[in-house]
Amino acid sequence: MRTRTVLLGEAGYSVLPSFTSRDAFQIFISLVILCHTIPQEEKSKLIVSMKERKRAPIVCIHVDGEADGKLVDAYLHSLDGPEVLLSCVAKVLDKSIGRQIAN
Repeated sequence: MRTRTVLLGEAGYSVLPSFTSRDAFQIFISLVILCHTIPQEEKSKLIVSMKERKRAPIVCIHVDGEADGKLVDAYLHSLDGPEVLLSCVAKVLDKSIGRQIAN
């Protein structure tokens, strides 16, 4: 998580790491990135809970074979490099801003 936090920060994004779902719900969120180290069952529950409470898009970092259905806006593999992460974040945020303007 530290490497992704540094990478996104250096790319100009404000990053607020959260180690618990309680912490995450107490801050304003533009984008949620869920790490592959979260157990799959907990990650699935967190995705549903976040979608119910927030309108922030979710990017899920996964290892082979994981899926969380249509509630996730984008997936990244845990081995994807920095360019893929930055490209994905930019695309998801652009799409999210477009949806907000349309509403």
